[in-house]
Amino acid sequence: MKKIPYYLLLIALASCSNLNSDKVKDGEETIDSGTDGKLSTELPSCVTTDALEKAKKDGETVFLIITGRGTTGVEQAIANVKDANTKFKNSNIYTLDRDNSANSELVAKFGISTVPLPFILVISRKGMAVAGGQPEQMTAEQIIKSVPTPKQDEVYSALDEKKPVFIVVSKKDYSDKEEALANCKKASDRNNLKPVIVEIDFDDPAETIFLRQLGITSINGSTLIAVANASGQITELFHTKPTSNQLNSAANKVIQKSGGCCPGGSGKGCG
Repeated sequence: MKKIPYYLLLIALASCSNLNSDKVKDGEETIDSGTDGKLSTELPSCVTTDALEKAKKDGETVFLIITGRGTTGVEQAIANVKDANTKFKNSNIYTLDRDNSANSELVAKFGISTVPLPFILVISRKGMAVAGGQPEQMTAEQIIKSVPTPKQDEVYSALDEKKPVFIVVSKKDYSDKEEALANCKKASDRNNLKPVIVEIDFDDPAETIFLRQLGITSINGSTLIAVANASGQITELFHTKPTSNQLNSAANKVIQKSGGCCPGGSGKGCG
């Protein structure tokens, strides 16, 4: 993973949601505040590269508490991640000590060497650091909202590799879908940046929030193609059949003015 501080995009990610957020894991209860009513000070287990790789392989989200020498105020961070873990299926919680030299590679990978501590980092199913902040920002609700949808995660992964994205939105029975995908592949093959194609079924309830963020609330019988440049800016939304040249023109387009960003895209593109 290249060093892109996605956690700086906390505000952009605040509108994200996941339809599994209200589902509690079987056999789990709400967080234990202790018999004296105080928040727990017991940190989750320390994260390892192997643990992160396993979570990625299993398609699980990770809520990570970043600490360091002399860090105070970790109790609220612990409470928030435990609460989020209880409410969000397929998630794990860990701790990372930023000052432990054994964690230097992870610190560099996630770009957390200077973040204020304690810090809560959300790592997506694909191993991407997608959101973060201090406990007062990253409540359990905010943590859950920051988890990208599966297709949104695919877009983030492409942007992390500095690649544009062709987001193809269609329905299973649309006859023009295959032609749209073929045009996108043709355009990608001709583009040195090798744009990534992400296909979204408009009827997939898990992607409704992401589609709304893209400004797509209806498709009226034909496949749509949204194009994000390598900075995460949505440069075009094609309602008609674009040529491969039009697709690549949109993929290579740079918007100087701030705004029009794909949620969670690179901070360089969002100003």
